[in-house]
Amino acid sequence: MSNAFANLGFPAEAPTVFEFPIEMFLPGSDLTPLEQNIDKIVFGLTRWRPGSGAKKTHTPPKVTVQGRDYREAIARMNNLFLRNSWADGLPIQPATKESVDWILTGADLPHDKVVAKILPRGGIATIEIIAVNLAMAGGRPEYLPTLIAAVEAIADPRFHHERMNSTTCSVYPVVIVNGPAARQIRLNSRYGCLGPDPKHPAGATIGRALRLLFLTAGGAVPGSGSMSLYGGPARYANVVFAEDEDGSPWAPLHVERGFSRESNVVTVVAVAGTNNLNCVRTTTEEATLKTLTSMAAYMRHSGNWRHAYNIPGVVLLGRFAAGPLANLGWTKEKVKAFLWQHTKVPWRDLGNYKPPEAGSPDPCPITSRPENFMIVVAGGDQSGHGYWMQTGYSGKFEPISKEIKLPTNWSELIKQAGEDLGPLPAM
Repeated sequence: MSNAFANLGFPAEAPTVFEFPIEMFLPGSDLTPLEQNIDKIVFGLTRWRPGSGAKKTHTPPKVTVQGRDYREAIARMNNLFLRNSWADGLPIQPATKESVDWILTGADLPHDKVVAKILPRGGIATIEIIAVNLAMAGGRPEYLPTLIAAVEAIADPRFHHERMNSTTCSVYPVVIVNGPAARQIRLNSRYGCLGPDPKHPAGATIGRALRLLFLTAGGAVPGSGSMSLYGGPARYANVVFAEDEDGSPWAPLHVERGFSRESNVVTVVAVAGTNNLNCVRTTTEEATLKTLTSMAAYMRHSGNWRHAYNIPGVVLLGRFAAGPLANLGWTKEKVKAFLWQHTKVPWRDLGNYKPPEAGSPDPCPITSRPENFMIVVAGGDQSGHGYWMQTGYSGKFEPISKEIKLPTNWSELIKQAGEDLGPLPAM
């Protein structure tokens, strides 16, 4: 919190006067701290002026944990982090100066450069803070550029991450990575691409570092900063994977979104639920029509009509479903148009929900236009299954894409990863 106040131009000690725990704003909570400091709050909001307009960050003192041996020190560290809600409930790695400095070799940026303010708490995510959370997740320096780009995308005002972190909806970010760097850092795009996968550890590690950042900087602790009713297993590590560009018969996602094919790009989408789609067969026109009709039937009743103004979700198709589709003349645009037409729902079937405005179309489309569907090629070789990732939380959020900026020592980092982890897995 001192970091957040310093970035606004307040002295670092300001939270001792103005900070109130997030829990205080829950129904039925104790408002005594607010009542006792109301005069100071009024002064701070109406008359106080910062001495300098320059934004700053505050570095808190380092924590030292000791034990009779290494095992006990690690156990005490994890207990300390759990008591202070600094972790996600799973064991973490110690973010020592040595481990953080090692990870920081993955960025050619000042360590105190501000990347984002993470809400609802408003903690400031500098390059170093991001590296600290990556170290806690057991990360490596070559993961850092992708993690930084994901944080930049999530902090984009059009994404409304403050709603994603604090909403009652069980929503989490999905990070789709395109470009050569995805394979170089061992992100999976094929069998088991959504995890777990010991041959491709980058996805789970980057995703978990994001979650730790939401907790440590954003204060998204269940029941206080985060009101998600159910949470969910995907929230431990979110979902980070690569598109199977070599297996796609269509332009990959980042090209579709305006980037060059050789660019390294992350695209972030807020997802509230996923479902395996069975009986995906695309070898004939008849089988394709049955498959797409079945997929649309599930999507039609998945609740996304609440978000009709934007992306309804992400469709994942493996290369041996997408390839035959393209051979039959199905472009991405044609698939999206079919799904849009066949996912409309009569308002009478939508229970307590009412049309958002007078003159709303009936039946209601799942999204305002076919182009809002997102189709990504990823997954194993068999064509029997697809995957639907349904968007969530209220607000006109947009999926956001950001380019990954690689450091000048990139080739050295990848070479070292090969020595540490072995040759890149075959794709």
